[in-house]
Amino acid sequence: MKIRKQRKKLVCCLDVIDLQSKKIIGYLGNISKQGLMIFSKKLIPVNNFKHISIELPDFDEFTQKSIEIIIEVRWSKPDIRRDLRLTGCRFVRLDPKLLPIIEQVGELFKFE
Repeated sequence: MKIRKQRKKLVCCLDVIDLQSKKIIGYLGNISKQGLMIFSKKLIPVNNFKHISIELPDFDEFTQKSIEIIIEVRWSKPDIRRDLRLTGCRFVRLDPKLLPIIEQVGELFKFE
């Protein structure tokens, strides 16, 4: 059995953009080195691959404005709030140079 690492939950909403359609598909719910969760109003189909961008806030801590990643949508389920959906994704292609930025995003926006 594979051990899942705890993902960090974020306090602020970072836009997740589908780079093919150039539309916001949701907001970052949590993130780890292996993947992320998106919350959205619309269903994001499972078993799809997407090239996404996570838009970063204009903070001094960040050296870039966004993170581009290829993801595979693994699961989707309704949130407690029935108007939202939670979607779990794993990173398919992730530039190792992005790992420190992903950790930084998780640290800056985690719930205490």
